Amino acid sequence: MANTNGPTKPRIFAEALKLVELKGLDGLSMRALADRLHIKAPSLYKHIQSRDEIIAELQTWGIQKFEEAMLSAGKSKRAKALAYRKWATENPRLYEVTFRIPLLRDRLPSGLEDGATQMIIQLMGKDHEHARAVWAMVHGLVDLEIAGRFPEDADLDKTWDHAIEMLG
Repeated sequence: MANTNGPTKPRIFAEALKLVELKGLDGLSMRALADRLHIKAPSLYKHIQSRDEIIAELQTWGIQKFEEAMLSAGKSKRAKALAYRKWATENPRLYEVTFRIPLLRDRLPSGLEDGATQMIIQLMGKDHEHARAVWAMVHGLVDLEIAGRFPEDADLDKTWDHAIEMLG
């Protein structure tokens, strides 16, 4: 009978996601992942090429989940901005892998970023440069919120309202 509990790629990536959700990206080591799979770290390389392969898979998953959240939000700029905030604050560790480190574009599926990029461009009704500036503002605000950089008494809902007004 086949060993159905062995380290298949889907199981490796599922355990990597759990590990990242528990400990963050810094907690994703080959040793820690192997421990979760009840194997020795060198055995992982029979199934995957490198840690970067795992990170690229996590980035792919994160981008797909982010796009789902954005597509299910309303069509207004406000709804999209608040959906971005909600997804990021509810998934801070996946957000880190997806948006805070360089994308491993050479390992990601072709066209993966296009959906999110086009969504922002269409929403703003302008070009790539404008969309990047909007994304930078929203990203910076949510990044500071996740990092706990605002005082405890800060009214972040009001801050977001101001940011959304700035979107025009």
